[in-house]
Amino acid sequence: IRHFCLISERLVFFSILSTVILGAVSWQPSNGLFLGALLVVLPLESLAHSLFHELGSCLGGTCAGYALVIPTTYSSANGQPSLLPPEHVQELNVRSTAMLNNMQRLFSHHMIQTFGCDYSTSGVTLEIVQNKIRSLLELRTEDGPRHDTYLIFYSGHTHKGSGAWALAGGEMLHLAQLIEMWKEKNAGHGSRLIVVLDTQNSLPWVKEVRRVEGIYMAVQGAELSASNLDPESGNAPLLGDFTSEWVAFNCNPNSDTQWSDKERTGTAMYGVSKRWSDYTLHLPTGSDVAKHWKTHFPKATYPLVYLSNWCCGLNLFWLCSVFLRCFRRCKLAWFPPAVLDTGQGIKLVHS
Repeated sequence: IRHFCLISERLVFFSILSTVILGAVSWQPSNGLFLGALLVVLPLESLAHSLFHELGSCLGGTCAGYALVIPTTYSSANGQPSLLPPEHVQELNVRSTAMLNNMQRLFSHHMIQTFGCDYSTSGVTLEIVQNKIRSLLELRTEDGPRHDTYLIFYSGHTHKGSGAWALAGGEMLHLAQLIEMWKEKNAGHGSRLIVVLDTQNSLPWVKEVRRVEGIYMAVQGAELSASNLDPESGNAPLLGDFTSEWVAFNCNPNSDTQWSDKERTGTAMYGVSKRWSDYTLHLPTGSDVAKHWKTHFPKATYPLVYLSNWCCGLNLFWLCSVFLRCFRRCKLAWFPPAVLDTGQGIKLVHS
């Protein structure tokens, strides 16, 4: 819808321009019918232009998402993830199912194309995870362009120190491997990747992504800290608590969640790559405009395609945009907001 609005905005602009030129050439101040028609057509075209402009600027683009839940929270001596004791299996299943339901709710609420929500109690091999992620990153919209945003959710065991995902057979998925897959699939495109972690060791990935250059990537994580826990209450933070709060916060504009509350038992944190603030939603290319125009308009109007692409390609304020880009980078690096709106309807939070 956003793509269509951005293209239609250009077309309506030229319609307004042609109406103004035609009215100026055939100006008839003594003809009431002419003046009446002009005063009716121009406001209608202006309304259409403003409608497409507002929709194009407020719609958040397209997004594809994938969720993976591997319910293991302990590690054996050799680093292999081990299942919870039998007495906790029922609670584990309930919490894991709740996480998947929450992510499906998030995908549905924000109209995110769901690539899958996988749940495995026996572990998943590195090859399967890599194939899943590569397939997700290859997804495109029905019209052909890549999605503006790709979202990956993971909850399961991670290795302390590196934050790497602990997979079956002693294998691990490091952030560097995920970045390499992203660079491979997103080469030459301006899409962004958001990784959401509900794990016990997400802080290493949050810190590491802040040093990444050349791509648009963000990591949202949480730290299950018991420092503020009342020993008598026994309400220790568990996996799934952050997902429940975060999804409710992103799906309910009137949510009363206080992420800065000092008494929280779990701490939310996020990190973004150095170029994150430079990101802009995908704009229609010259070929996109030409394809749309040739599909819906007669051949006699084709010369306007080149004029449209030339006018929209002009950047008279490029110097100002350079300073503004530097300012945004410094502001995000030095004064990161507690709640960062991605423009997709999804907000990253920091406690």
